[in-house]
Amino acid sequence: MTEAGVVQGSRLGPHCFNIFINDIWQMPDTELCLFVYDTAIMSSGPNADTTMSRLNTHLTELGRWLIKWKIKINSEKFQTVYFSRSRNQPFPPKLCRWVTPWCEDTKYLGITLDKKFTFKTHITSIKTKLQQAREQLKPLIGKKSKLSLDNRMFLYKSMLLPLISYACPVWLAAANKCILSLESPHNVAIRRIIRMPWFIRNENIRKYLDLPTIKEYYKKNAKKFYHKLYSSTNTAILSIPTYDLRSNRNRRRPRAALHR
Repeated sequence: MTEAGVVQGSRLGPHCFNIFINDIWQMPDTELCLFVYDTAIMSSGPNADTTMSRLNTHLTELGRWLIKWKIKINSEKFQTVYFSRSRNQPFPPKLCRWVTPWCEDTKYLGITLDKKFTFKTHITSIKTKLQQAREQLKPLIGKKSKLSLDNRMFLYKSMLLPLISYACPVWLAAANKCILSLESPHNVAIRRIIRMPWFIRNENIRKYLDLPTIKEYYKKNAKKFYHKLYSSTNTAILSIPTYDLRSNRNRRRPRAALHR
């Protein structure tokens, strides 16, 4: 018998959980982002004092809501990040009288967000995952594989390419040096699949396979993504303010990467 919460592992579990937390505490001065059981609270303001005051007020009310509905927070996964280029950080926020220390980065929906939004940690993680997946697929795409080129390319497009392009419109604003660092491990995977000798240039291999560079591929995906935003009816997406790409303050925004 479940006295609190919902049954895990069932088909109706996610739907029941959404109903269970439907009245979760929200405030007008902060942004609450929910995706299944991943919850993020975002607070911003003209200065650190205002930002932290809004966040602590929200966390205080959220703590009362958690106690009311007997929901336990996993302290190991609870993280707080102060997104700022300032070296001075305010006092960490509190949740249920527990001080949550500041972290250098956090992972949300598969994307590692560092406090300065450089995405260096996330791109490093992508390269590691690509290398691991490439080694796991070695029996299928290596020299001894009996699969045809079409089948090997199918494995590349269905298993390797998604690893290096997941949510790329978000982190495309990273420095060009970081984005281009993905080109080398990507070329290694392509060479292993097509089995070209070392003296064949990467440019010629891409031309033969009709493949764009990694940066061109990212920009193509990003353009499709932003084009879909204009026709979206999601209230959260519609509430995103527009910004002028000509402003220096917006040069590090994701959409600005399309014009670099």
